[in-house]
Amino acid sequence: MRARHPVSRAETPLRVVILAGEVGFCFGVKRAITMAEDALVQDEPVYIHGDLVHNRNVTDDLESRGLQKVRSLEGRPRGSVVVRAHGLPRTEVEEAKEAGYRIIDATCPIVLRAQEAAQMMEARGCQVVIIGDAHHAEIKGIIGALHHPALVIDTVEQLRNAKATRALRRKVGVIFQTTHALELCKDIVGELVFMCKEVQIVNTICRPVQNRQDAALSVAEDVDMMLVVGSPTSANTMELTALCHAHNPWTRHIEGAEGLRDEDLCWAHTIGIASGLSTPVHLIDEVRSAILARTDEPDFSRRPPREFYELRRHGG
Repeated sequence: MRARHPVSRAETPLRVVILAGEVGFCFGVKRAITMAEDALVQDEPVYIHGDLVHNRNVTDDLESRGLQKVRSLEGRPRGSVVVRAHGLPRTEVEEAKEAGYRIIDATCPIVLRAQEAAQMMEARGCQVVIIGDAHHAEIKGIIGALHHPALVIDTVEQLRNAKATRALRRKVGVIFQTTHALELCKDIVGELVFMCKEVQIVNTICRPVQNRQDAALSVAEDVDMMLVVGSPTSANTMELTALCHAHNPWTRHIEGAEGLRDEDLCWAHTIGIASGLSTPVHLIDEVRSAILARTDEPDFSRRPPREFYELRRHGG
């Protein structure tokens, strides 16, 4: 969804809400949801390992319409298996196919390109180094596409430990979790080039993610406070929150309008809103409407200290 123009003071003299560049679903999320919805109209069971996308509002809706989240297909009637947008390890997909299930691959095309980049690095004889969260579904899918173990690094400290324990080899091929912020990866890459004899890098960061981050930062720098709407399980949402917080300490992550606090809205006159890639537009509209419905005059003297907005991994 393309952002609306900033609301004028004539429309709301009390508070101004500015939406950042692009909000709502990205292409990959829209595609995955459409594929799952199409599968659900077929007269057969539809299964999925994990969540299609990282937004509870979206997954609850799909499950209410019949999408069955399972840990194992053993003993279940034949039907369709939807591969989540973050991908699945190759072995899981092949096992489901061999067992007679129809595969609906909703893996984001950008994530597929990251898997292909990792495979290319491996074919060149490189140790694959993935900069990202080892527990994230996308990383597990990338690792599952390889024949040899990959090294997953998310901090400079983890990289130094890998070097000290000789887990890091001399010839490496580097890719990035597609939802990572390049700004937060620079230190790791900078250390890598000095630690290894040969470093090959493929930038697999999703361009829509980068564009959304850039747009959000341009808003965060010019507003009293910044709100990032999305799920705490969404990596790109939490990355976006961290970036905005670095540029505007009065930044909060919320899942929806129910997360708004009086302590935030009692003082702020200009409020920016950004969203994760899997956040439905209606949640953003609800947040915006709740802010504009306030009838009290903002009192800047009531602004909490920066410590009140200390960044937390799961918002709050």
